[in-house]
Amino acid sequence: MIAVSVAGMLAAAAALVLIWTATTDTPLLERINRSVLASPALLIGVAFVIAWRAGDKPPNVSMALALAFVFGNNILVTLLEELRATEGVRVVTILLTLILGAGFYIRASQLFPRKLTPDDIASSATIWGRIKPLRVVLIFFLRARAVWAFVTVATLLSIFVSNLYFEKAIRPVIVLMGVVYFYVMYRAGDVETRWKVLWFLEAALATLVIGLVAEGVTAVLQGTGSPTLRIVLSLLMNSANYLALVICISAAVFYAGAISPALVIRKTFVYGVTVALLLFVYATIEAFIANLLVDVMGVSDRLANALLGTLLALAFHPIKNRMEHALRRLGPFAQREA
Repeated sequence: MIAVSVAGMLAAAAALVLIWTATTDTPLLERINRSVLASPALLIGVAFVIAWRAGDKPPNVSMALALAFVFGNNILVTLLEELRATEGVRVVTILLTLILGAGFYIRASQLFPRKLTPDDIASSATIWGRIKPLRVVLIFFLRARAVWAFVTVATLLSIFVSNLYFEKAIRPVIVLMGVVYFYVMYRAGDVETRWKVLWFLEAALATLVIGLVAEGVTAVLQGTGSPTLRIVLSLLMNSANYLALVICISAAVFYAGAISPALVIRKTFVYGVTVALLLFVYATIEAFIANLLVDVMGVSDRLANALLGTLLALAFHPIKNRMEHALRRLGPFAQREA
């Protein structure tokens, strides 16, 4: 598990280097969008921490494997595209990572933080517990063999069957299955179980909603609009998705102590990391707008950087103050700070 996580982080680093060094003729927006696709390295890092510090329990291992393979898929595909790998290598990589990611994701929703049982589903007060056909389906897929057979067949069909609607439907169905199992676990658990599952449920739900919105936008555009508009929309959706995932999964592991209480971190560390991320965002926005001004308005690099540096610095200070005030109000962090 640790080796898989390390390999994923190294692949992400290599992909980012290639994106920004080997494709200098690619438009800036497209390079930023492709960089976002490699950003799940942060979440693979979380998988590494789980495997390293709390990998002695099967539920934790299932969650770490799900994180590693789900987010490793985009990273490996992006890396192979940058390396101009052959079509065969890319197809095999997509197949393996999609099957492993989907399978471990569904299994993690059934095993974390404890194993779901047929009684949990049958006694659930949700719609899945009250309607018999849905209940039978959910109980059937509690079997590991059924899950792996389903994701394998579905993935193969989505790649080799020339049906756009089927291909688009498979991913939301798999994500929805995880959402349902997480929700059943949440409703069937005690207070501690709910606290552990809540943020993972939120992460899965955010992925489902953002994915559906993205598909809706794509259907509305139907290939129309400028290439820049499509890249901007793709960048916005990908960024929103990964930001939501980073927040939810980090909150589950380092705030709620879902994996282990030993992984809960101090408020001061959260503040430092948040400031670092804000500085990164600040630098990215400044570079993007500066390049845009140079290309569109024809101003010099020095003038654009000086103007934007002043404006963004003025905007950053109140943001920093508000963030400090918000962190001071987070009671659980203050209580855990020792």
